[in-house]
Amino acid sequence: MLQRRLLLSAAFFPAVLAACEAFGQANITPDPHPRLPPQPGQGLPIEDVRFLRRAVRLSEAQAEAGRLAAERAASPEVRRLGAAVAEEQAELRRKLENLAKARGVNLQQADAAAGAPADQSLAALRQASGDDVDRRFLARQLGLYTQQARMYQTEASNTPDAELSQVAIAALASLRAHFQTARQLGAPYGLRADTVEAPPQY
Repeated sequence: MLQRRLLLSAAFFPAVLAACEAFGQANITPDPHPRLPPQPGQGLPIEDVRFLRRAVRLSEAQAEAGRLAAERAASPEVRRLGAAVAEEQAELRRKLENLAKARGVNLQQADAAAGAPADQSLAALRQASGDDVDRRFLARQLGLYTQQARMYQTEASNTPDAELSQVAIAALASLRAHFQTARQLGAPYGLRADTVEAPPQY
């Protein structure tokens, strides 16, 4: 089960809060309709296909956000965090794309169920400069944490695909580490994000 209480400076980051509000009270529960391993001639369960499409898009956006922070942030600590996020998210995206290719999943195919609203916090980060880069990047990492953690833990818990589960578990561990760093770096900017998590159940 994942819950979070997120308090961010509304003056700077309303877009992040709006994008993540729906995920803040979400509970991770076992899938009531277990996903069965694909049979000969069948593809992945549709939930896994949607996960791959959504995770690849989010990973691509997070890699860009990390690159922007690594290049423009005023604080060396934030630049280092941005570089780490960019590197790990780029590697994660490569793994997800390889998994999708091996399983015949077309990541470009339109899928309304996996659609996402415009990434306003990333658009704002592209236009930011100076200390505003640090604030917006850290707010993004804190604001997206519960959404990402929920997505990866749900996939790790429910997918019948062992490789997908392993990638999701590794991604979740990395997300938690970066979240802790972002929370520490965000404190001087008045950013706060508290999460209450149950132990992962895979």
